[in-house]
This record gives sequence, C-alpha cells and structure tokens, in this order.
Amino acid sequence: MDKKNFCVILAGGLGTRLWPMSREAKPKQFIDVLGTGKTLLQMTYERFASCIDADNIIIVTNENYRQLVVEQIPGISYQNILMEPMRRNTVPAVTWAALEVKRRCPEGRFVVSPSDQNITGYDAFCEDIVKGLDYVGTHQVLLTLGAKPTRPEEAYGYIQMADRVEGFNDIFNVRSFTEKPANEFAKIFFESGEFLWNTGLFMWSADTFLNAVKSASEEFASIVQTVVTKYNEGEYIADLLMELFTKCPNMSLEQSVLEKSDNVDVMLCHFGWADLGTWAAVHDAMPKSDRGNVVIDSKSLLYDCKDCIIKLPDGHVAVVQGLEDYVVVEEGNVLVICRKGDQKNIRKFVNDAQLNLGEEFV
Repeated sequence: MDKKNFCVILAGGLGTRLWPMSREAKPKQFIDVLGTGKTLLQMTYERFASCIDADNIIIVTNENYRQLVVEQIPGISYQNILMEPMRRNTVPAVTWAALEVKRRCPEGRFVVSPSDQNITGYDAFCEDIVKGLDYVGTHQVLLTLGAKPTRPEEAYGYIQMADRVEGFNDIFNVRSFTEKPANEFAKIFFESGEFLWNTGLFMWSADTFLNAVKSASEEFASIVQTVVTKYNEGEYIADLLMELFTKCPNMSLEQSVLEKSDNVDVMLCHFGWADLGTWAAVHDAMPKSDRGNVVIDSKSLLYDCKDCIIKLPDGHVAVVQGLEDYVVVEEGNVLVICRKGDQKNIRKFVNDAQLNLGEEFV
C-alpha cells in the first residue's frame, strides 16, 4: 500500500432523514442500518482498510462521538480521530484533515468519503480508489467520483461531464454540478447521458485542496492562511479549530470550493453505489419480498402491503394492513409512520418533535 495515500471518513453528521433510528445521541453512521451485523461506519472503514494503510485512515467526527468511534473501530489510534468542535458543513472538516495529511506526508493525497454509503463490488471499488489517488498524485486536480445513473433521481446530486481527459478512458473534465434537481430535470439529465450521480467521494492531494480553498474566496484564503501559519508554528490546535470552524461559511464542498475551481475532473466509478441518507434509499438497497416490502431485523405480519419498509426494536411486533410505499420505524420512545416518498417531511417531523415534545425525542 502506498504510504502517500490517505482516507478521510466524515462521520459527524446527525442523519436526520433516518429518524427515529438515527438519533442525536447515536446517529446513523454508528447504527447497523442494513441489518448486516456491522454499522455503516464499520463497513466504510473496512472497505478502505483493504486498499489504504489503516494508519492512514482518519475519521472526522463530532467531539460527542469519540467514544462511539473507539468502540466500533477497535485499535484505532487517537491521532486518527479528529474531533470537530462544532457542527459545520464539510469545508472546515476537510480543510483540517488536509492540514493533518500534509503534516504527516508533504506529498500526501487523500480520498474523502461519507460514512453512510452502500457499496457493492469491493474489488472494483479498491481499483477505482487506487487509480484515482494515483491520478491526483500526478495531476493538480480536484477529482470527483461519479456513478452512472440507473434512473431519474431527485435525491442525488449530478455532475455534468465535459471533455474526456487525454490518456484516460474514464476521467472527464467537469462542466457543472447540480444539487438534487426537480423531477423534470432529473429525467433530462438521465436521458442525456451527459450526467453522473455525485457519489460524494472526492480525491486530491493535500496541497491541491488547500490551494483550491484559498482560491475560492478572499475570506477562505485569509482564514486558511492564518490557521496554516499558526498550525506550523505549533499553536494550540483547539484554538485553531475553533477559529477555522466558526469563520468558515456553512456550505458544502461543491458550493464553496468545487464550483469555483477550474481544475475539477470526474472519474466514472465501476462499483455499485447508493447513498443511504433516506428510508427510500435503504429500501432500494435491501432484499425485498415479492410485493416489494423490506423488513429489517423485525417481527411483523403484513397484510395487503406493498413497497413498505419496517424496522422495530427487538421484542416488538408490527401488524400492518393496507399500506403502500410507507415507512413504519420504531426506535426507543418514537414510532414513525409516514409515506416513504415524503422524505423531505422527516426534517419537519424532527423539528416539530424537538420543539413541541422535547429534546429526548430526537
């Protein structure tokens, strides 16, 4: 394994759209969502450990979840857990990781990965990851990984391909990013053949990323340069992190960095990919009955039900009649029954429960 290759797993989110299974005290990345006996974080870590040295796998998480990481990834070193001082979007987390990679290896390059994806075809996955890291090690580009769409999908972001990069069959310049388009545009994107799903997997060298962040805006340049200078001078890391996280805008990598850069490429991935951010996505990823129902580690009796997903605690039983395309999920003190297609309402449900019922329900 190439010692210059690193992996940064982002594991600090709340996973609100998988409520009530995903709760603030234990979000989805720390849960066995698919009923495999392993949590999403464990599955993600093991995937990358097969192609990247475990000493070079860094997990960025909220400081409240450090113990969960330690429990689920036995043997992980303390220095490989970076704890965010507050919840922000991805830019400050990845910037901090880039500084850490550069400190350990000045020529280091790394893949950024969410911790809530379903990947099939592990051999192809490893081949693509190594190929991509080799590419960004010799080209000063920001590389995204794109999956070929199998259907119009409103819940995913899209990457529009431009010209093919000379000498590479599956790498293209990026023309544009679109975040979760309306259904009519998703259909156009799917039919055009010019668009790939944005997997949320990114690769770059530490230097290339830090330069891109500085170039994105004068504000970013000032923040990052101040932190880099103080970091190199050995200033207390906790103070630097608070400065970095409080001053960086709460924006995604695509919005704040990639869309403002002119050196962004996309590689067509050859493995199976799905985001597990919603109950509809979990339903799609699971084996189904002949009527399209998914029951995850639960006892249930379904009558005249179709395309539903059921998840209950041990010892509980669901008897469900006449539902189509519904979510029936219970966890702790919350039971949610809602239309599977109305995932946007989950955030509203969570907010309403928090405001009207109390913090213990979220």
